[in-house]
Amino acid sequence: MNKHFEDLEKLDDLLKKGIITEDEFSKEKERILSDRPQINPGNLFGLSENTYGFLLHISVFLGLIHLVLGLIAPIILWVLNKDKSQRIDQHGKNVVNWILSLMIYFTALFILILPINFLFKLSINFSFTFSSPLSLFTGFVPITILMVLNIVFIITGAVKANKGVIWKYPLAINFFS
Repeated sequence: MNKHFEDLEKLDDLLKKGIITEDEFSKEKERILSDRPQINPGNLFGLSENTYGFLLHISVFLGLIHLVLGLIAPIILWVLNKDKSQRIDQHGKNVVNWILSLMIYFTALFILILPINFLFKLSINFSFTFSSPLSLFTGFVPITILMVLNIVFIITGAVKANKGVIWKYPLAINFFS
């Protein structure tokens, strides 16, 4: 409630200084007192910025249905509304940076894993017997770690976006800033 009082005081100052009109004052006062999240009806498909940011992050999970969907859906959501909201633009950049970084990390792991397996003649299988200490770093362990990090990062980004926080993925390469 104290936050509302401070907001109303600032709004009243703007009205007294002539920065905003009486009509703008009334609309903003009603929004503050209604205590509802601000929704831009013409933007973001009628969703609040927080909800749209949440969906933008979660849309990466469409890659579980088809890999291309996990790339295309977040990009489409970002491009459709990046000009309408600074926060959505930043969420979109963070998500696309992470997707591109993840693709690079997977490619690098495959490039590293295959020669090591042939060099040490280790088989890639799902058994728990290891013929050498290097076998822990060949095969599926590093890829599994990367997939778990992907899930954790996406969920963390989505939860923070839903709370109104812009979160950068820790291992993301900054392609878009």
